[in-house]
Amino acid sequence: MKKVLLILFFSLAFQFNFANSNDPLLDKAKELSFNENYSEAIKVYKEYLSKTENKNLKNVYVEVANCYFKLNDRIAAVNYIKIAITNYGFSDEDFIYNETLDSELSKYALAIVYDDLDALQDKYIASLN
Repeated sequence: MKKVLLILFFSLAFQFNFANSNDPLLDKAKELSFNENYSEAIKVYKEYLSKTENKNLKNVYVEVANCYFKLNDRIAAVNYIKIAITNYGFSDEDFIYNETLDSELSKYALAIVYDDLDALQDKYIASLN
């Protein structure tokens, strides 16, 4: 029984991780970001966010934050991290273990939002009710 539950859990996790990967807009944004065309990537990410019905957007907001951070717009980067926290459950563990988040942005954003982190996470929890 445990094996069946583990297989079910991992298959669902796999689906959530790759649910976004088939979207051409998201693929284009990731490619632009990979090629260091951060301004254009931000535009495409925002277009994706305005059109998608996907509810698992935490890492998309992190990607946008990364782009802003690479453009030295730290305020916008932190604002997108705050959205990921309040709307999608980005947690203090994500600052450490999230593979999408730029490590320098992680340190910077955590230092900025640290005092407000509990309040931001409470907003996310309240939105679940």
